[in-house]
Amino acid sequence: MSISAAATGRPHQRADAARNHQRLIDAAAEVFAARGLDATLDDIARHAGVNVATAYRHFANKHELAREFLSQCVGQAVALAEQAAAEPDPWQGLTLFIEQSLQMMTANRALGDVLTHAYGAEHLAELLDRITGPLEQLLARGREAGAVRPDVAATDLAPILEMLSAITGLSGPGLPGRYIALILAGLRPGQEPLPGQPPTEEQARQVALRSKPKDSSPGGTR
Repeated sequence: MSISAAATGRPHQRADAARNHQRLIDAAAEVFAARGLDATLDDIARHAGVNVATAYRHFANKHELAREFLSQCVGQAVALAEQAAAEPDPWQGLTLFIEQSLQMMTANRALGDVLTHAYGAEHLAELLDRITGPLEQLLARGREAGAVRPDVAATDLAPILEMLSAITGLSGPGLPGRYIALILAGLRPGQEPLPGQPPTEEQARQVALRSKPKDSSPGGTR
């Protein structure tokens, strides 16, 4: 092969590698969303139509690929919190955040894994860091408008979403909506103060960092 041919071949190889890299990320989004983070890198490679050996040239294991995918999930959740905080009506913003967060968790099992601490404590910590500010702004406006009870904090919302996510699979007409409405009613100003105090940001972060990632060791599921 001539030098010129070899030179023109390298950019082509780099373009192929970039396409395969993106195909794996796109396939991971579909496979993780459908099956959660129990899926393997081999599963994702097959779904992408990429040779398994090629997949392992791009990612050492499924956890490296999961990190890229989960960063996108965190970005989506943060964008939702910012959208809710920008709503002119703070009660509508809070309702939007709770309802759409649950829809995202139901449609995407990988995001649910992040929010329920099942994989990657660093992703949960990042999520808490990035959504707390917008949600505190939203709740402050809600309290000022008399729409949200004064003893609710942004750090209360993650446990609320985790509890609600447990009932999203219930069958029966309107059951998930019933409990979403029940929680929302509890966030309205009430006569009786809530017992205890909401977790601080540091407490929420400590809980996230104490959670051990599921199967994150090098010898775990690929």
